[in-house]
Amino acid sequence: MMIIQLYLYDTFDKTTYKILKLLDDNDIKFSVISFSKNDTIEYISEQLGEKIRRLPAVMIDGVLIGSYYDLFEYLLNKKVIDYEGKSCQNQ
Repeated sequence: MMIIQLYLYDTFDKTTYKILKLLDDNDIKFSVISFSKNDTIEYISEQLGEKIRRLPAVMIDGVLIGSYYDLFEYLLNKKVIDYEGKSCQNQ
């Protein structure tokens, strides 16, 4: 089982929405850690234990994966989803 953590700002963001939808549509469990737009990227990097350049960011099993497209590719390569973003578990 993967431990997925999504780091995001506490305001609406299109990329964050795509990540949330991908995970939710495929019944993939995850936790969310939110930050204020007032938080510096240095502070956020310190909290993650990884240097990042922007949010949203996804960590899986303690490893920084990246953002939406990185997550999509990761799940695709692990055969969790197919090229359409649908769960391989139901097939």
